Amino acid sequence: MFKILSAILLNTKQGIREKTFWATGLIFVFLLGFSLFLGELSIGEKEAVLRNVSLSSIEISCLLLVVFGLVLGFYREKDSRLKEVYLSYYSYANYLVGKLIGYLLICLIYVSLTSLIAGLILFLNNAFLWEVFLGSYGIFLKLSIFCSICLLFSSLFNYPLLASISTIFAYIAGEFSYNALKIVSISKNDFARLFFKFLYHLLPNADKIDLKVNAIYGQTPSLHFLVSITLYVFIYILFTYFLTVLIFIRKEH
Repeated sequence: MFKILSAILLNTKQGIREKTFWATGLIFVFLLGFSLFLGELSIGEKEAVLRNVSLSSIEISCLLLVVFGLVLGFYREKDSRLKEVYLSYYSYANYLVGKLIGYLLICLIYVSLTSLIAGLILFLNNAFLWEVFLGSYGIFLKLSIFCSICLLFSSLFNYPLLASISTIFAYIAGEFSYNALKIVSISKNDFARLFFKFLYHLLPNADKIDLKVNAIYGQTPSLHFLVSITLYVFIYILFTYFLTVLIFIRKEH
């Protein structure tokens, strides 16, 4: 347990010190400024637009943090032989769980900080609703899944560009899988319907986790719903983690 905690702390400290963490913060500030501009142009819908763009800014910038921060850190350790040093002290499973939970904590810290900044801006523009923080929680849950997927692709591929692109495509697929399933469901091709239904359940169901719409219009989801999506995310991350360990061990041997 001590080794796992030390691995988590090590990865968290390294991730926060990275330039990527602060660079994505600057991107968030830019997008937040853009949201203020859009709010001024949206007559009658200024508050809803501000909440929508603020939450979207948090999600997009945090996705960039995951895609580039985790991938670059993982491959830098590999190229500099730091990974071999760590693996001489940590087991494969401990090394990966430390990296995964470390980046989950980084995402939590990043989402919390940006949510507080966004909440302040919304408050100053009379657009604040406490449900905005529930929307941020949904963003954290969604990006937690993509942390685990990003680690999976980083362990699978030998090149960081492939891992980054694959994570972005997985994110896009997860966002649009529900709409694609609805389109295919009217098809008369049974194989196509079954295939896309299987693909929908295999991909992270972003439509079930996303709480931005609730936050924008001040709708509070039930406690049962919040618990169920949290449990779904936990199970998905656990499944992805075990798959990552199997791939990592296979490649290392």
